[in-house]
Order: sequence, then C-alpha cells, then structure tokens
Amino acid sequence: MRRPASLVLALAAVLASSTIGMSSAQASQASSKSPEVTSAAARTTTGKALLGKLKVRAVHRGGYKRDKFGEDWLDVNDDCQNTRSEVLQRDSKVKVTFYSASQCAVLTGRWTSPYDGRTWTDARKLEIDHVVALSEAWKSGASKWKKAKRLSYANDLGYGWTLKPVTRSVNQEKVDQDPAEWMPDKNQCTYARQWVAIKYRWGLSVDTGEKRKLAKLLSGDCGRMKMKAPARVK
Repeated sequence: MRRPASLVLALAAVLASSTIGMSSAQASQASSKSPEVTSAAARTTTGKALLGKLKVRAVHRGGYKRDKFGEDWLDVNDDCQNTRSEVLQRDSKVKVTFYSASQCAVLTGRWTSPYDGRTWTDARKLEIDHVVALSEAWKSGASKWKKAKRLSYANDLGYGWTLKPVTRSVNQEKVDQDPAEWMPDKNQCTYARQWVAIKYRWGLSVDTGEKRKLAKLLSGDCGRMKMKAPARVK
C-alpha cells in the first residue's frame, strides 16, 4: 500500500534527523535541512543532564488506542521492508536472510537482546520494542500530537535507541511500564540513558515516580557518562 505523499515526507523528515544506528543506504537518504528537527551535531551531554531537561507532569489518563500511532509497522520508503525489517537488518551482527526472494521480511540473523542478554538467530523469537512504549508516549505528551507525528514516533528509524529487537517473552513482560515499574535484568544504566534520551528527543514528560527512579539510576558514574545528544523532533 502506497502512503500519501504528505505522510511519507513527514516520516522521512524524522528518519533524516539522525544517522545513529542507520545503515549507509539509509543515511544517504537523510536530509540535514529538515525543518522538523533541531540539530544536535557534535554536541555531547549526559543522561543526568537530559533528565534535568525533562518536564515533570502528571500522566494523561485515557484515550489511548494502538491505532493512534498506526495499525502496524510502516514501509516509509516503499521498498517492501517495513520498520520491523529495517530494525532487524540494522541491529543484526551478521548478514540477514529473508523469507523469500523479494527480500521484504527478515527470517534469520544474529541479535543479542539487551534486556536479558540472550542471543537469537530466528527473527520470529524477537519483538521490536519501543523502548518508551507507545502508550507511555501517549500519557507523556503524544496525546496532543498530530497523527503524522505519532506515526513518525512509532517508526523512528532516525535514532538507534528508539526501537530495539528484544526477546519476545521479556517484551511481553515489560509491556508499557515505565522505569519506576519495570527494569530489565541487564544493562540498566544503558536503559535509563536510552529512556531519557528518547523522551528528550520527542519532548515527552516524566511523572514524579519515574523521575525519582531515573535519578537514582543516573546517579554516580552512569549519569556522568558522555553521550551524543539526540536531535529533537518538533
């Protein structure tokens, strides 16, 4: 199904906002002049600093439905590979194989799930996690966005931390919980840094319990680790 041109352009602008985690082919398609993002080129920050920039607000209750962010993964550039396929290719440690000669859906590769450290070669064992879940984004500010921006968020290939291949069962345990409610068994420092970076990128807020937990996680060396500041999406 071919997407309306206005929607494709809106999504492409977000994909162009950062080349972190993008393939060379994706990066070559990116436009640095997109009006939808603000550049963060060469600027470094820390997780603790980003947390301090997030607004603290009560969560927005009610109104969330999955289709507010689109019914499924999009194929933004009409190459038959949807967002799930793009992420699996980007994060595989080896060259992937596909279900068919059309090379649309990924079948095998090698991925390590950051939440539990397990390595998988069968893509069917993995889910693509929105690190900050769609319903969490809705409660944190996305309820006020236009549909095109919510679709962009759900398919954000422009920032490598937004979407991650993870063990299916672990993702189903996590569902839409924030760090005050759920944390992975492994890589908790990285997870906290990713969480605040994604919320900063998209201008999402945190609630008091969430910020308290993140502040604890980002204390000490974890909070002082340097990282590239993500480009912000308007």
